[in-house]
Amino acid sequence: MSDGLWLSVYRQPYDPMPAIEAWRAGEVERASQELWDHLYHQGAINSASFAAVELLVRMIEEQSVPDWRAYALIASIEGGRLDHGNPPLPVTLSASYHAAWAKLLPLALRDLSIAQADLEVRAVLAVVCYAKGQHRLAAITLCTEDERAEMLGE
Repeated sequence: MSDGLWLSVYRQPYDPMPAIEAWRAGEVERASQELWDHLYHQGAINSASFAAVELLVRMIEEQSVPDWRAYALIASIEGGRLDHGNPPLPVTLSASYHAAWAKLLPLALRDLSIAQADLEVRAVLAVVCYAKGQHRLAAITLCTEDERAEMLGE
């Protein structure tokens, strides 16, 4: 962990690196579920969530096929960052967090061009929307088709 303690959504010490390494090694279901459990819960995030973004972006850089789980988690963390009920982005993580987002937009645009499945398209598009400052559109993009239909009164 980098200069101090990273906290999970439950305010317990948490280092996301072992789970991300397991994800890279092919334990996608288990590792991604662990990260969701510790980094994002019903809109709540914390310092470990911010620290994980850079690591997740590095993982995405290495992938040849888009992984909607990584994009959805990053987009959800950014949505949580913008929610005033969560802890602010720590100063010690600010530079790496913003640098990761700068790297993420070109990757998302690359992956959007080949994304086909609903979850892939929505997760990657949400990242593009957040990166472009379209926060409400990003939040809507993460909604399921049923949720979007309900919003439109269909």
